[in-house]
Amino acid sequence: MNTQEVKGTLAKLLATENLTVEHRKVSTACFDVEKRLLILPIWKTASNTVYDLLVGHEVGHALYTPNESFGDAPRSFVNVLEDARIERMMKVTYPGLRRSFFDGYRELWDQDFFGVKNEDPAELSFIDRINLYFKGNPNLPFSDVELEWVERVANTKTFAEVKQLAKELYDYCAEQQEQKESEPMPAMPSPDGTETPDEQEEVDPVTDEKESETESSDDGESEQQTESDSDSDDAQLDVPSYQGGGETDETECVTDEALAQALETLIDDNAKEWVYLTVPTPDIDNIIVSHKEVQTDLHQFFYECAHHDDADKEYWEKNIQYGVAHYESFKKDTQKTVNYLCKQFEMKKSADEYRRAATARTGVLDTNKLHTYKYNDDIFKKTTVVPEGKNHGLVMHLDWSGSMSNQLLDTLKQTYNLIWFCKKVGIPFRVFAFQSGYGMDRRREGNEITQKENELGVFDDFTLFEFFSSRQNKQSLEKSMQLVYLQVFAMNGYRLRSCPRYALGGTPLAEAVYCTRQIVAQMKKVERVSKVNVICLTDGEANPISYVEHLSEDRRYYGSEYKYTYLCHARGKVFFLRDPKTGYTRKISSSAYETTKEIVSFYREITDYNWVGIRICSKAELTRLVREFAFDDIESIDKQWRKERFASIKNKVGFTQSFYMPNQGTGAGTQNLNVKQKNEVATRAELTRAFKKHMGSKMTNKTILNAFIEQIA
Repeated sequence: MNTQEVKGTLAKLLATENLTVEHRKVSTACFDVEKRLLILPIWKTASNTVYDLLVGHEVGHALYTPNESFGDAPRSFVNVLEDARIERMMKVTYPGLRRSFFDGYRELWDQDFFGVKNEDPAELSFIDRINLYFKGNPNLPFSDVELEWVERVANTKTFAEVKQLAKELYDYCAEQQEQKESEPMPAMPSPDGTETPDEQEEVDPVTDEKESETESSDDGESEQQTESDSDSDDAQLDVPSYQGGGETDETECVTDEALAQALETLIDDNAKEWVYLTVPTPDIDNIIVSHKEVQTDLHQFFYECAHHDDADKEYWEKNIQYGVAHYESFKKDTQKTVNYLCKQFEMKKSADEYRRAATARTGVLDTNKLHTYKYNDDIFKKTTVVPEGKNHGLVMHLDWSGSMSNQLLDTLKQTYNLIWFCKKVGIPFRVFAFQSGYGMDRRREGNEITQKENELGVFDDFTLFEFFSSRQNKQSLEKSMQLVYLQVFAMNGYRLRSCPRYALGGTPLAEAVYCTRQIVAQMKKVERVSKVNVICLTDGEANPISYVEHLSEDRRYYGSEYKYTYLCHARGKVFFLRDPKTGYTRKISSSAYETTKEIVSFYREITDYNWVGIRICSKAELTRLVREFAFDDIESIDKQWRKERFASIKNKVGFTQSFYMPNQGTGAGTQNLNVKQKNEVATRAELTRAFKKHMGSKMTNKTILNAFIEQIA
């Protein structure tokens, strides 16, 4: 987190409200009262002390300056008096800021940000002296009358009082200026040392004209020389300087304008544009295809489709029966695995309850221990209290992209094991398949972008298929599982055609994550779930993140005011993601290779879910991911992969825990025990190796389930 992000967080904490803080390429800080938006420049050379000063000052305006007109007084007068009021109130509210204000203004004074460091304080206007006094310079001269005004400035309570006092003070300064201008100029001495009389004397017109020309010429040279010297002195200053040596205008505040101009020198002119994005709230009713609709579509396709002739119909039904028999065989063989997992779950659950149990003494005597009172103080009955555990739920996002085709059936088998496990132990669940693009015959109405500017994009071809739900009864769930199995069976080329609507497409994992909040909210409302585990299963990175960009008129090639823009295609921009609900803001990477990590880790911060990632990958891909995100653990991960045929990484790739499974042989070898033997009768060593391999493959394929058990038991 850089300095700007830290100070933005500081501003939110100081404001004690849902204040929005943004750094932009602007010349000065400002606050939008209506939007509650604090805009800070991207400062480059400001020290931490000055940064704290400027942030504290602007937050003071955000908290205490209302959105009203400045009245009849000049803006500079109101600014000076209001600055004094809000900074005094900030020091009272946050005493720790006193040092920041004191040291910050001292640093600005040392760098001559007010432009009057080398000037005589007595020669400054009254409003300038007031400004400097309340900005940390107590060594300023004031008359007794002026001290009364200073006291009034120090006692303002409201903005209305500030405006009224600013008007009165300006009128006073204007009166002082008029008196100064009305004072007679001192008489010029004559060449002989006597003053020139008021009465006119007779003079020679010719002589007088010549003398006037000479005097005019000399005066012009003198004025030019003075101006040249003045310009030379001023050119050496980096900040605007107070123009001394002349008459002071009591109605002008030079120091306020000088400070505003000098602060602009701290701004980073070469900084990239900061873009603040917000997480969307997708219309899940229009995105999710319900399990009822999925079941109806697949049933009609497999059991009610038209045929060319009876032979074609017979062949089709025979293949359907073959697919169903394949499913039933898998279901029967996997029951031992599910029962084993349920047993493991109950054991872990009981152990956790024992660990959380607390034993306390009561005020009732235990008569069985009463005889030991002489040497034992523990003669009271005890009670054991076990805190009630949380009700867990499961939301699973299954990658339905084209790259999953080779391992989709084995992945589905693991998902089914998980469903049967949840059903048996009474854990509510939802299983969604995320897909986009290809194979879609379902489209949203209209093509216009309805999302807000700078909102993360959700393309209209994104869909979530709700394949399975714990709200289904036993018969409905069984039918859905059989039909989805047939669909995947067909997509793998096993004698059947697959339903085009549920074909494989892109990898909109990020969009699926956007929808999780609303899915969980509905789940908690219906089934009273208190703790949710979200499992995302994929074989690659999510599609790149996009956002809604507002187009200028010269860029509206197709007449549209907005368009979707990928973060990875944007140049010269830094992106920050904000959650409007919690206010959490964080810088995110625009790299397409970090999409999953960035979006999941962000949602981990704004939700209380347990996020588990399952990644099907090759050893080479795992090595690349480990080198990028978990280089310190590369040896241990490599050892785990070789020994256990999977690897796990905690808290480094976005997920609470991420599991990596090989993309070759997933689901293979779970049923049969194959013994490689040289002779007719297998040796003990050959049987041992075969059994270890068999059990190892079985446990490897239980990775998802075991991970889930560890998280919820």
